[in-house]
Amino acid sequence: MFKSIRNRAKAVATIGVAAALALAGVALAQGGSGGGKSETRRPPGGKRMPPPPGGPMGKDLTYAQFHVQREGKAEVIRLDRGSVVSASESSITLKENDGSEVTVAVDGKTKVLAGPGRNTSVTDLKAGQEVTVCGPEGGTAKAIMLPPPPPGGQSGGPQGGPQGGPQGEGN
Repeated sequence: MFKSIRNRAKAVATIGVAAALALAGVALAQGGSGGGKSETRRPPGGKRMPPPPGGPMGKDLTYAQFHVQREGKAEVIRLDRGSVVSASESSITLKENDGSEVTVAVDGKTKVLAGPGRNTSVTDLKAGQEVTVCGPEGGTAKAIMLPPPPPGGQSGGPQGGPQGGPQGEGN
């Protein structure tokens, strides 16, 4: 039981770090000085800069690669974001923001993170759902994340639309 909790915590931590690195990269690409010095820059008029496009998981993200060292070996972790074209017990195919399609292998160990209290599997995913897939490049996906429902919107209950998962009728 503790091993399962530990593995899930590692997966969530890896995804969190990957998302934070992706956002940091987007922020840096949009205007970071890269000089290494900590400085406060304000635009003319003293207003705050808007947040990076796409929100917390980078709605505009197509894919990202992270080069990491795991147990002394170099590894490339890949995040792919897009809408589900198809999902089966062995793979998921996404249409990314640039229009390209990518197919990623999945297996029984691939976690689908849909939110607290939502038990979802890869085969429950429906065409059109927005997801982010995380795993080693060229390998089997470790996790598939569904974005949270919009604030004040439906919480993904029985009529929860594309976020509704397995309980949705006709999804």
